[in-house]
Amino acid sequence: MGLLSRESLVWGFGLTLLYAAVGVIGHGRLMYPPSRSSAWRLGFDTPENFNDNELFCGGFGIQYGQNDGKCGVCGDNWADPQPRDNEAGGLYGTGLITANFTKGQEVDVEIELTTTHQGYFELRLCVNNDPTQIITDACLDEHLLELADGSGTKYPIATENDWIYVTARVKLPQDVACTQCVLQWHYRGGNNWGECGDGTEGMGCGDQEIFRACADIGIY
Repeated sequence: MGLLSRESLVWGFGLTLLYAAVGVIGHGRLMYPPSRSSAWRLGFDTPENFNDNELFCGGFGIQYGQNDGKCGVCGDNWADPQPRDNEAGGLYGTGLITANFTKGQEVDVEIELTTTHQGYFELRLCVNNDPTQIITDACLDEHLLELADGSGTKYPIATENDWIYVTARVKLPQDVACTQCVLQWHYRGGNNWGECGDGTEGMGCGDQEIFRACADIGIY
């Protein structure tokens, strides 16, 4: 199935609200641009992942207790063999472009948080141009997207244990065009107590739960 109109995506997002009322309480997912695991919720002919709000690196205990803090680029358990489910060639990594934008455009990135964990979001962009190629963290780090209001790169989440819908407006780079870029949503929670690295301890310091999701987009 090809790209849907923005109106169809909004309608589909409304259906997600209905689903959410009876669905399983989880954590969070990238709804626009539709992520690889969540595109089916918005009408795309892609594999269904009913656990698309649990792309949390295998879980806190696995990420930090077994994988030394490592996480798949799209939220999968680092220990899973490649291609991991949400990577290119994986179950959900079909390479389908779910949205197109223009260079320098301001984009409203929509997130559904089924349980908030405080902390913050960041959005990264990897210029890939090969839907069969697995992206890397190094590629994503080349384009850490700025919030459109000029406040930096981190979109803060102040609440905890709420079910909310968040729109974070980011600005795409003026000099980036691609037939296939990968947009990564990276959510670092902030509701764990830990060491802050300066001899003090506090909420949000130390190891925190991480959520990720990837969307395939075009920029022209």
